[in-house]
Amino acid sequence: MQFILRGEAFDLTSEGVARVVEGLVPQPFARYAVQIGSTWYPPKQVLAQATGLPVAAFTTQDAYRIMHRLGFTVVLATMLTGSSAPPE
Repeated sequence: MQFILRGEAFDLTSEGVARVVEGLVPQPFARYAVQIGSTWYPPKQVLAQATGLPVAAFTTQDAYRIMHRLGFTVVLATMLTGSSAPPE
């Protein structure tokens, strides 16, 4: 998927994003969570890792929209319970 974020062009695939986050320890998340494989991550952490941009360079809504368009499941963090959710 091609997109422009903060004036910079990117071309990401869901497979490429999944490879980039392999072994990445999820940070605590606030509002949203994106599932990649069997792990939940903050969408901004994933997008920052995949693009090389700092998390402050884009909004949570940017990350939500891009992760959703790539086909990942994005949910409100309050919907997650159990061991699959990262620690707060």
